[in-house]
Amino acid sequence: GNFATLDDSDLKQFENILDAGRVITDSSEVAGYNEDWLRTVRGASRCVLKPRDTHEVAGILAHCGSRGLAVCPQGGNTGLVGGSVPVFDEVIVSTQLMNKIENIDTSSGVAVCQSGVVLEQLDRSLADQGLMVPLDLGAKGSCHIGGNVSTNAGGLRL
Repeated sequence: GNFATLDDSDLKQFENILDAGRVITDSSEVAGYNEDWLRTVRGASRCVLKPRDTHEVAGILAHCGSRGLAVCPQGGNTGLVGGSVPVFDEVIVSTQLMNKIENIDTSSGVAVCQSGVVLEQLDRSLADQGLMVPLDLGAKGSCHIGGNVSTNAGGLRL
């Protein structure tokens, strides 16, 4: 596509939406977000954003959309096909801090959580209520439920 290039005014806008501590631009900190779990796919992003809720995600996406900046959403980055790694210099939106379990309804067996909740954490919380997540993966201690849902990950229990 024909995307814009990230500049300092974008970083300032992201700091207004989040705060400086959740706008990561140090190349040594960004490096791990630029490669996949197997270390075979590498991108060239210069910026990782760490929102805590959907309101902040909406602000980030509104700005990126208005400027024509490409975005790469990233959860636990445990996939084996490179899907969570930027191809070029996209802005990485990490769901790591979106890690709250908002509600567990034992009557319906439905859990509502943010996309950055780690699968194992969700499964343990559900087990306390006599429930379970219907999938189990080798990466359960680090994969995010948002990535599981978005990639239709199955695992051992399906």
